[in-house]
Amino acid sequence: MRYMTWTSDHMFVSYGQYYLQGDEFLSEYDDTDTVMRIFAGNSLAAGGPEHLTVRAGTHTGFIRLTTRQCADEPLPPGPEWETVVDVSICSTSGHLRLFRWGGDVEDAAGNFATAGAGWYRVRVQARGRDEGDAHEGDTPVEEHFLSVWPAPPRPDAVLRADDAFAREHYDPTRPPGRPIHP
Repeated sequence: MRYMTWTSDHMFVSYGQYYLQGDEFLSEYDDTDTVMRIFAGNSLAAGGPEHLTVRAGTHTGFIRLTTRQCADEPLPPGPEWETVVDVSICSTSGHLRLFRWGGDVEDAAGNFATAGAGWYRVRVQARGRDEGDAHEGDTPVEEHFLSVWPAPPRPDAVLRADDAFAREHYDPTRPPGRPIHP
């Protein structure tokens, strides 16, 4: 399988969030504590059946976002990425799409559930969250890279946690987040 890559310099985030979401999320699943699991967990992303929530530093505005649909686990992230986490999510519908806060889908990014219904691993890489937190304007100063590939469920893995939000909220002595089964 070839990689499918999509990039936007105008990924709009509100309340510091954007999402992967499946067709059955709102009708079949409820996850009211996702954001709290980010704050009390790996500091960057949390998910469950049919969804993943990512925490940006930019409260309201644009970030640069690149996404990649992969057949296998990607290569380790380069040193330029300040915070990097891997999270497992399950697609029960066979669809996972990129959403902005408020429900607008980024259709051009495609379907991330490339192997249909089942488990996926998501690597979220971020840099510039500190700058995004202090930035106002239309030019993005924060960048994220999201990779998704089919993989059995595993606990969250924090590969790096080196921005101010991560240093404040991520505690490596806490047990890692566990995958939430449908």
